[in-house]
Amino acid sequence: MWRNGVRSIDQATFDRILEAAGAIMAPPSPAPIAAVGQPLEADDLIIPKGKVAGGGGKAGGVGYRRSKRAKEVGDWAEHLVVEFLKSQGGCADIVHRAAILETPGWDIDYRDEHGVLHRVEVKGTVGGAFSAIDLTANELRAAQQHGSEYWIFLVANCLTDRPRIQRICAPSDKLAAGAWVATPALYSVSLG
Repeated sequence: MWRNGVRSIDQATFDRILEAAGAIMAPPSPAPIAAVGQPLEADDLIIPKGKVAGGGGKAGGVGYRRSKRAKEVGDWAEHLVVEFLKSQGGCADIVHRAAILETPGWDIDYRDEHGVLHRVEVKGTVGGAFSAIDLTANELRAAQQHGSEYWIFLVANCLTDRPRIQRICAPSDKLAAGAWVATPALYSVSLG
């Protein structure tokens, strides 16, 4: 049953193919946040279960390999969200916690027009959508503690001039309802 075919692959797989072929290219320079303009809001950045090709051979189809540019992508996505919130009416007292090395369980917080404090965890990818995200134990606890005042902002097409943002309110409700499943993936073990 051999035949020609085309399938989508994620960026990490593509990078491994290039590396194996000895064709590593310098990564493209990220688009400056100031030049991006208003990112497109989306509601389709989550790939439905069963639509993910491959899976990387890990339990649940989730791989644990992080991109070499993960920090750069994450920082870029956070800065984009800060600028996005500044452009929204009704967002005040915006604090980029991650930029001042605070780790309360979210990256950014702000007050809405009613004075309610909202906490935002940002997840970024250079890809066009997400099949899964990583939440730390601290982020998961914060999501459960703050309910509808805790948000995840997914940012796709990071480092480009055409990023897309999807806002998700109360991720702990999705976990409690079984719409999302959290699987412990990593433990830090202190030696000595």
